[in-house]
Amino acid sequence: MDIMAKELKLYFVRHGETQYNIEKRMQGSCNSPLTDKGVLQAKSVGAGLADIPFVTAYASDSQRVLDTANYAIGDRDIAINKDARLREMHFGILEEMLQEDILVKHGNILETFFSIADAESKLEEGESYTELLIRTKAAVQDIIEKHESTGGNILIFSHGITIGYYMKNVLNRKDFPHHDNCCVSVVNYQDGEITVEKLADASFKERGSALLSANNN
Repeated sequence: MDIMAKELKLYFVRHGETQYNIEKRMQGSCNSPLTDKGVLQAKSVGAGLADIPFVTAYASDSQRVLDTANYAIGDRDIAINKDARLREMHFGILEEMLQEDILVKHGNILETFFSIADAESKLEEGESYTELLIRTKAAVQDIIEKHESTGGNILIFSHGITIGYYMKNVLNRKDFPHHDNCCVSVVNYQDGEITVEKLADASFKERGSALLSANNN
C-alpha cells in the first residue's frame, strides 16, 4: 500500500475576529458575532487554503466558529461536522466580563490563570486546562481514527485557547502558542506519529487576503 496515501493532515483554524474580541470581553462558552474584519479574515484564510483539497471539515458548535467555517469554505463542496468538544474553554463567572472590570473586581486573576502554572486550576464555575485538553484530544483522536485509513486533508475550526493548549501539549512546550484570528496550525499524522508542520501560521490568511484584493481590483 502506498504510505503517502495514508498521510493525514489536520488544519486547525481559529475563528475570525468577534465583537467581544475588540471589546476585550472574556469569550469562552458565550458568543458574539464576527466583525466585518472577522468575516474578511475568514474569507481570506479560505482563499489561502483554496488550492488544498479537503476531505471534510469539523467545527466547534459555537456560532462564531460555524460562521468562520462557512465564510472560509464558501461554495466549496466540503461538509461541516459540528463537535461541541471543540468549543473554547469555559471561563466560568468571568464570561462576558470586560477585562478592565475583571481587574477591578478580581485583581490579577487572569494573569495568574493564563500563566498556566497549574493545569488543574479553574475559574469559578469554569473549566480547567486538564478538562479542556481531555475533550479536545478526544475530539481530535476520533477525527484521526475516522480518517487515518484513507488519509487526506481535514479542516478543524475552533478557538484560540483550545487550539493553543492542544498544540502546547503535542509539542510539549512550556510557553503557550498564541493564535491570532484565522491563523492556521497544521498537524501531520502518519504511522501513529503526530508532528506539527505549521504553528499559528498567518501566511494562509495573508496570501488569501492578497488574492481577494487582486480579484477586487
